[in-house]
Formats: sequence, C-alpha cells, structure tokens
Amino acid sequence: MKKNATPQKFITISSLSILLSMLTVIFGAPLLRVLRKTYGPTAFWALGAVVTGAAWLLNAQPLALFIGSIWMTLGAYIELEHKGFGWWISGLLSIAIGSVASGLGLFGAFKKNGINTYAEIQKLAEQFSQQVQTMNPAVKLDPSVLVQQIPSAVVIVLILALGVGLIFERRVFSWLNLPREKTASQLKLLEYRVPDYVIWIAMTAFLLTMVSFGGKATAILAVNILNVCIVLYFFQGLAVLEVFLNSMRAGVFTRVLTYIILVGQMLLVLSVVGLIDYWVDFRSRIQKLNTPTEKA
Repeated sequence: MKKNATPQKFITISSLSILLSMLTVIFGAPLLRVLRKTYGPTAFWALGAVVTGAAWLLNAQPLALFIGSIWMTLGAYIELEHKGFGWWISGLLSIAIGSVASGLGLFGAFKKNGINTYAEIQKLAEQFSQQVQTMNPAVKLDPSVLVQQIPSAVVIVLILALGVGLIFERRVFSWLNLPREKTASQLKLLEYRVPDYVIWIAMTAFLLTMVSFGGKATAILAVNILNVCIVLYFFQGLAVLEVFLNSMRAGVFTRVLTYIILVGQMLLVLSVVGLIDYWVDFRSRIQKLNTPTEKA
C-alpha cells in the first residue's frame, strides 16, 4: 500500500468503481486500475470476487458477467504489464482472458436459466430486441444478427473498458492525490498505433463481408473480426485527434465540443481516421507543421 493510500480512500475508490461499473459497465475501469496499483493484487482480486459473486447470487447474471470479465481483463493487463510484457501483448492476452471468463460466465448463466439450445438463445434475443424497440421505436435490431455478433460485442466491451481505464487513470490518481507508479512497458497514449499487420486482417475481414466466399460461418466470423478492428482503429483515430488538439492549443470548451461531436456522434469517422493513419501518419505530419523551420 502506498503513501496517502488511506482506508477512507480505499472505500471511496471501491464504492465509486462498483457504482460506475453497475451503471455504465466500462467507466469504473480507471478507478479499478487505481485500486489495483495503489492497494495491491490481494485487495483488487478479493473485492472483484466479492462483487461478482454477490451480483451472481442476487440473480443479476448479466451484471456479474460484465463486471467479472472486465475485472479479469484489467487485473490481467496490470499483472502482465508489471512482468515487462509490451502493451500490445498485454492487451491481447488480457482481452483473451477476459473473453474466456465472459464466455464461461455466459455459459453458466444460460445453464442456470434453462437455456440450452441455439433456438432458445435466439428467442431470448428476440425478446431483448422487442424491449429495445418498445423503449425506442427508431432502433431496429435483427435478433439473428444480434446473436451472431455476441462474440465481438463482448470483446469490444472489454477493449473499451481497458481503453477508458488507460486514458483516465492519470486523472483519477491526480484527483485522489495518490502517487502514480510508471512501468517501462507502459503505453504512451498519444503514440498508440495498431500493429501494421492488423490492417491486412481488417481488409481481409471487410472483403469477406462484401463477397460471398466460404459460406455463412465465414461471413459471420469476418463481421465479428471487422467490428473489433473498427474499435482498435477508433482509439488510433482518438490519439490522432488528441495530438491535433494539442497542436492547436485547444481550450477546454473546444475539446469538450470536439469530443461530443466526434466521439459521441461520429465514432466511425475516428475509426476511418485511425485506419488512414496507417498510410498517412497524421501525427508526424502535425508535429512537422508545428516544428519551427531553422533559418539558413
């Protein structure tokens, strides 16, 4: 336990992280990272087990599923980070661990509720679609598509939680007046770049969604892969946007307005920017524009 890490702050961090996880699923992630880094693995994993177990016993299986898998992802990422693994390997392995935990939890939830066949899962998706359309008639959901994209939906939630945790962790440390320890393998967010080979995976997946090749199973797999790639490139586009705003010395109002428009309303635009950044390298161009030209 580190300096200024008082029991009162532990209660504050724990309460807020649980509350935000219950209300928003992903926005408790920065607090969970602070909890693990400040109070150590025992407190982190013990609290996670208690919260997940309590949600399960209270018959809130979906909540237990999301909280448990996110807890596993964040915890695994930090453990791997501390062992010296690079951010990309740590991210891949932690997302895989969280996805397995989520899959096992989903299987357990189906079994507990007597859902044993694909047809029963499809019926559950139809009921969910009807509820969503009742609350918002403008939203049209295809139950079959919903079921087919469950794998990518789970992975995307975990990626978003990990991304939000990394982005806002520093602010939470500052807000709570806690020392923040850096690791050698820690990701520099403004330099975040998806590995080059992912572009070929994304382009192949996109092609397979457009061309009927390999059957329905191949198309479903391609859509799921493409969904995940879109989110990965969204964060790269976000890094480009942040570098641009820094170069413009944008104020708080400009930043808030930009993020509301682009992140809240035009997520796909940032994903496209991140994808194009593979060829254009916007950040190096922005830095060159802001570097004073030496006089001869």
